[in-house]
Amino acid sequence: MFAAPAAGLYLFSAFRQWLTLRGQRPANRGLVLTAAMVASLLHLGYIGTDMLMGDSINFAYFEVGSLVCWVISLLLIFSSWRKPVDNLFIGLYPMAAAILLVAAASDQHLPLKDVSYGLAWHILLSILAYSVFTIAAVQAVLLHLQDRSLKRHQTRGLLQSLPPLQTMDLLLFEMIWLGMLLLTAAFAIGWPFVVDLQQQHLQHKVVLALIGWAVFAVLLVGRYRYGWRGTVASRWTLAGTGLLVLSYFGSQFVLQILLQRY
Repeated sequence: MFAAPAAGLYLFSAFRQWLTLRGQRPANRGLVLTAAMVASLLHLGYIGTDMLMGDSINFAYFEVGSLVCWVISLLLIFSSWRKPVDNLFIGLYPMAAAILLVAAASDQHLPLKDVSYGLAWHILLSILAYSVFTIAAVQAVLLHLQDRSLKRHQTRGLLQSLPPLQTMDLLLFEMIWLGMLLLTAAFAIGWPFVVDLQQQHLQHKVVLALIGWAVFAVLLVGRYRYGWRGTVASRWTLAGTGLLVLSYFGSQFVLQILLQRY
């Protein structure tokens, strides 16, 4: 009911922005943002009807992925009010549409009932952190392409469609700082629920997440002490995000343990 029209509007928003990027249509931010906002509202309707199952939450793979994409969509819309990040729609909204449609078609159910207040906050903050880092990874790719174009003295195409390099760089590190704050809070809240790493099958999840956190911490220190930016910052961002994505798949083990417990 909600998934198909939401996916359609996501794709329309991305395609319209792509036409602007290619110079085939004049910019129309009002149309693009309106389509994106309506898509996110419809997406929220899907989450409310398919993921929130009465007194339990459906934590199936693609349902969680759909929630992450919804958070990314909201963050992109809010960021676009302050900074010209519309071109990020081109990469992220087709992904959101695809995951949303797969979640709706698969109709998987992995209910998690009677979750404690602290654990619910841990899950929520983790999802928000991973969402922010996903946006940061896309931003890092764009920043790398822009930096490479400048070094090659290419001033057309992608370079013309993006804001100044300094603005892109500042936006990337704003995302990383926000993601680090959310991820650190998720660690602090979730740690009391760890009883036995081996018995709870948490080794891979915890190790990968901590390494990912350390990668971003080193990047922020490098930024502060040595002024890291451009290609260096992009590579560290992609490495850290990759580790966190791997730890997300490992988090499904946590859900299985919780299902057995409750």
